[in-house]
Amino acid sequence: MASEEIVDPTIRNETSMRRVLLHLMLPFFLTVLAVVAIAWVGYTSYRTTQAGVSRLTHELLEAVQLNIGQEVADYIMPAVTGNQVASGMIAHAPVQVQDRVFYAYASTVLREAPQLQSFYLADEQGSFMLVTRGTQKGLLDRVRLVSKGTSRVFHHELYDEHDTKVKEWDADAKDYDPRTRPWYADTNGVNGIKWTQPFLFPDDGQFVMTSSVRFKGGDGHTLVFAANISLNQLSAYLEKIKIGNSGSAMIVDSKGRIMAGRNLTQQARAAGWNPDKMVINPKDEPVFSLGYDHYRVRGFGPHNVTTNGQHYITMASALPRYSEGWVLLIAVPAQDFASFGRQSSRQSLQFAGIIVVFSIFVGGLFIRQVRRTERGTRQLATQQAQITLESAAVRQVAMAPQLFDPSVEPLVLTTQLARVTQARRASLWRFLHDGAAMVCEESYDLTQDIHTGGFEMGGPELAKFFAAINEGAPFTVGTAAADERTAAFERLVMREIGTRTLAVYPVSGPKGVLGMIALEDPTLLPHLQYFLDLTTNIAGTRFAAQQVLEQHAAQAPAGQAPDRPPPAALAPVLTDNMLMHVPELETLQGASIYSSVAVLVITFSDPVVEGEQEVTALITLINQLAMDVQAIAAEEQLFAVEVAGHRMICMAGCTAAPDPGALSRVADAALRMRETFMAALAAADLEPVFTMGIDYGTAFGGAVGQSPKVFNLWGQTVSLAELMAEGASDPGVIQVTERVYAALRDRYLFRSRGAFFAPHLGLGRAYTLAARR
Repeated sequence: MASEEIVDPTIRNETSMRRVLLHLMLPFFLTVLAVVAIAWVGYTSYRTTQAGVSRLTHELLEAVQLNIGQEVADYIMPAVTGNQVASGMIAHAPVQVQDRVFYAYASTVLREAPQLQSFYLADEQGSFMLVTRGTQKGLLDRVRLVSKGTSRVFHHELYDEHDTKVKEWDADAKDYDPRTRPWYADTNGVNGIKWTQPFLFPDDGQFVMTSSVRFKGGDGHTLVFAANISLNQLSAYLEKIKIGNSGSAMIVDSKGRIMAGRNLTQQARAAGWNPDKMVINPKDEPVFSLGYDHYRVRGFGPHNVTTNGQHYITMASALPRYSEGWVLLIAVPAQDFASFGRQSSRQSLQFAGIIVVFSIFVGGLFIRQVRRTERGTRQLATQQAQITLESAAVRQVAMAPQLFDPSVEPLVLTTQLARVTQARRASLWRFLHDGAAMVCEESYDLTQDIHTGGFEMGGPELAKFFAAINEGAPFTVGTAAADERTAAFERLVMREIGTRTLAVYPVSGPKGVLGMIALEDPTLLPHLQYFLDLTTNIAGTRFAAQQVLEQHAAQAPAGQAPDRPPPAALAPVLTDNMLMHVPELETLQGASIYSSVAVLVITFSDPVVEGEQEVTALITLINQLAMDVQAIAAEEQLFAVEVAGHRMICMAGCTAAPDPGALSRVADAALRMRETFMAALAAADLEPVFTMGIDYGTAFGGAVGQSPKVFNLWGQTVSLAELMAEGASDPGVIQVTERVYAALRDRYLFRSRGAFFAPHLGLGRAYTLAARR
């Protein structure tokens, strides 16, 4: 018998037992547990019902109280905040337009806030203006107290919702003086909002309070602004609110007078339209009368009262500060919250909750199994997709032309490395100067989809990092800033884009480690190792070939032809602000467009001098620097050098035919000028006070002025070069644009500077020119 046909009966029995326990015993146990739990809840629910109902009643009343309090605050607040806003607007408005500001504000607010009835504005001289609602809906009545002859009249102007005057008339004012009215007189000596006592209008049944504020106008006159707010709508809200089955609410002030509540108009009529007599009547409102008495004795809070053999719960609470000491009274029958139906519903809900919990638990077992199956399926699909991605990456690398040619940039290597490992950035670094420095041959940012390179780093602070690479073993650091081996690399390279994790794979050659592959924030999986080994071997072949080329270049005989064709010689001429330009300048006519202009802008800080001796020394130094610039410009065959205040503008490539060597000559000139300036300033015991910027592209220029003419250059290239100079991080730095870096990266060393913003162009990237390779 074959071994795969042998069956162990012991294993089979154990499997059967587990299946029986899982499918029979566990559901039975859960069912018994559910029955016991339901019985226990039924037994304990009776004991906890009374306490629960009482607690629920108090919580419900507190919630209703908070809701009503908020509604009252929202109802009254427009009158208070409106006074503050309007007084501020009128106080700061010119005297000539104070009335228009008042009318505009009052008309707008009356159309938006239905609880507000009218607005007043008066001063200490007896002037008076009023905006109130008209008798017809949508109409506003603007009233002004004016003198006509020996009498005073109210001049009315009626406006519709489109602010169009539809009618005007005069009414006798008799002896009306706003200064004698309570809303004006009560504000004397009061700093803030002052409320009047409520008053009734028998004609329309409106129950109104007035809030007023005193302030100084722009002309120094004392003004009083007042707003009338109706309490009828607040009473309508209290009548509609439902508390339990038959509960209700009422608002009284500190003296027991009714401010809002049920049947407000009937109570006002019974009191003879006298607000002071509108108090709680024990015959009409016995429950509220008892609740108010409990409040006066015991203060705010819930209280139990009994009247006519029926139990009630009353609650007294303070309303917001806008309400001048108002008290909210709530009364509700206790039986509204203690019926058997409510208790039965509560128990049913508990039973249903228990059953649902156990059902969820049982269903959770099945869900867990399904999720485990789905998780395995997803992992399998993810692995399959990763294998497909890696296979495609290998094909892309294999199909790349001239993959092992060091003169061709290895774009495909970094691109596929970043995509396969999902790294934020993948880069190839090669050792220089016998391992004392490293240069970035190629770097690819997956998020921004850009390739960069040409950065050089070295120095004592990177010694530990270089030593870790030279050990030849790959290593990964979760937080590069916290590891002493990678802290310097994180500060110089990774911090620019905010990456944390670093994976380093040394690249080895015939004579040891030649460089490394750096992956920032990668997703490293075990099965990716073969792809990483493949790319490190390819990079090692490229680096070895690059070393051979550099050795051949170092052994080339002296006098070998330079790497750029020498341009035609240009004779320097000194004219006005041009340190150097072409002899044909006087014959140039109009303006020309140059397609490949290289512009170098040097910006100097303004010097601080004291005394004639320092001025003489500074002029001598400046003259020396100018002569040095002339000499370097002539040797590098620049087109022109212009002086403009504390700036020098050097340019090359201002020719009809494109000049391919213009940018290289400007870059060499910038490096030489930087060294010359640094040496001259150090000899004069001065700090570096200059920055440099370079851009390359299209510009237009021409000779301007009369003889001697001056050549000038304009365009985006000049602006960006100046922006690079002004935005350089440190003195003595040469900052360049991305197109300069793209054109010179194979012959010069750069450092990434980061992103910058140019007006009308948006975001771009800047780089620092370090040296020639």
